[in-house]
Amino acid sequence: MLQRLALVLAVVLPPDSLSPAAGEHNTRAMRFYDAGQLAPAVDEFFAAYQAMPDARRDLAGRELLLGSMRATLLALHAENGEAAPLCRLQTILQGHADALRGAYPDDPDMLETRSARARHEEVTQQLDALGAHACTLPAPPVPAAVPVTDPPAPTPAAAPPAPALAAAKPASDEIPPRHLRIAGGITLGLSAGLLGVMTYGLVTEASQRARVAGINDKSADCPLTLAEVEALQGHRREAVSGRQLAIGTGVAAGVTAALGTTLLVLARRSARAKRWSAAPWWSPSGAGLTLHVQLGAAH
Repeated sequence: MLQRLALVLAVVLPPDSLSPAAGEHNTRAMRFYDAGQLAPAVDEFFAAYQAMPDARRDLAGRELLLGSMRATLLALHAENGEAAPLCRLQTILQGHADALRGAYPDDPDMLETRSARARHEEVTQQLDALGAHACTLPAPPVPAAVPVTDPPAPTPAAAPPAPALAAAKPASDEIPPRHLRIAGGITLGLSAGLLGVMTYGLVTEASQRARVAGINDKSADCPLTLAEVEALQGHRREAVSGRQLAIGTGVAAGVTAALGTTLLVLARRSARAKRWSAAPWWSPSGAGLTLHVQLGAAH
């Protein structure tokens, strides 16, 4: 009897400053944003914002979500040229500033409050340029009322071709030690390559988060430009991708290192009869090692 083992790992980590409910809405919002569906992305960001109603306890998370909503609404306005996204942003910023004043009555000029006021003044100037009654015109259909679907899941990659069977099966199940050493060396080499990719992911995440910090540290008296907002969103996405790449390849490197070490140990104990079969495989989409273990008595 032959048995095979296949392991697939996928990790998605929301920001630590968000509550679990807000993190779920934020993850869906990022999927819509990446798919170019800005209107439903704004709705999910706003749902995450409402899931954290305490302006003092949830300060960090609310600031993060406010920045995401502002960037997405400005991008939506640039895309369709309508005043509705700016009107919604003006209302959100006003409510955010009022909530901060109520939560911190002894510090009315704290940095977050000044930043919200500055951004509110900026969007008000944009609306004034569109006309005095820009926000009183009939509003377009509410994006939330339009049924939307999640972005399509990526099509799974085709399974790698199975290694060709040997033309003539040997009379014995014993594997030569040389073959085990070769398989173990290949597996350990693959593990080293995965560690290199993991290091790249860590470096990418650190670099992108440093750029995000550089943009966020900009003075509140100098509101972010549209180009800076778009760059901020791009750096955040690349930082998350780098973290996921590092975690996935790190786990895979550990698994392949353990497997390679096991194969080398088996090669040194080849004096005993074994019922193992190992064969590496390659394809345009990746590489791996197929390991067969025969259990029970042979008939």
